[in-house]
Amino acid sequence: MPRKKVVQTELVEQEYQLLQKTAEKRGVTIKHGLREAIQQWISAYTPMSEDPLLKVKPVKTGVKTDSSRLDKLLYEEKRK
Repeated sequence: MPRKKVVQTELVEQEYQLLQKTAEKRGVTIKHGLREAIQQWISAYTPMSEDPLLKVKPVKTGVKTDSSRLDKLLYEEKRK
């Protein structure tokens, strides 16, 4: 299990009330809502070049595929 860190901040009363109300409406805890907000903030400000998903190397599976007709299958209008 990854090691966890505690992060603290201060909110003005109005910010806290809005946070609490929004969390209640969504049926989540304030803690969960803040984690979601942090994840979205990180995603918004992390360059795509640093995204670990885009660094995955292709894997040879041994399965032969033919993508030559893919565009036609996906985008051709259905004939009546």
